[in-house]
Amino acid sequence: METPCALGWFLLCLLSVSECIDPKVIGIEGQNVTLPCKYNTIKQGVLAICWGRGAIPNSGCNKEIISSDGTKVTWRCSVRYNLFGVLKTGDVSLTILNVTEKDSGQYGCRVHVYGLWNDEKYHVNLNIEKAPVSTTSQAPANVTITQQTMDNHTHCHVTTNSIEYSDTSTPLYSESILEQMTGQPVILVSILLVLTGVVIVSVLVVLKRRWKTIATVVQM
Repeated sequence: METPCALGWFLLCLLSVSECIDPKVIGIEGQNVTLPCKYNTIKQGVLAICWGRGAIPNSGCNKEIISSDGTKVTWRCSVRYNLFGVLKTGDVSLTILNVTEKDSGQYGCRVHVYGLWNDEKYHVNLNIEKAPVSTTSQAPANVTITQQTMDNHTHCHVTTNSIEYSDTSTPLYSESILEQMTGQPVILVSILLVLTGVVIVSVLVVLKRRWKTIATVVQM
């Protein structure tokens, strides 16, 4: 009789330990990670949930980061936190975008089940690792991209130079314009001189006629 009891206690301890072991998710820095959390909507219906950092307290979520009423996201502290699963089917898995090492740690998902002490609690441990060193093998590609970028800049620089060159050619055109403009005053001065000469000649003709008239009167 003692053996079955001992076996029962052993199984109970195993179950207790298995409940204490939280699932672990490993992510790579700069990528997106998804922390699983699901509940049975067929049995319980659509329920409100919340996600938080750290262990789940007696009520609500510790350091809450996102929450849902079961059909849509009602609040989140950052656009990096999303619920991309089909909420109406109970898939309330948390997706974190562009993770960093600071995102590492324990997360808690709380499903608000009707009634006292009926809430479902799920914990997930997230471990963010740096990008693998093998990415250095992609350095030539990055160098190529950098070279292309430099080439583009060079091309733009060349384009700028060509623009500057066209700008430097502008004064040549401007100089021709200035020459034309400087030629125009000469023409204007010539016209003014001609007009002045005509006026002077006209005045002299008028004066000559008057002198003749005066001389005729004096002789009479």
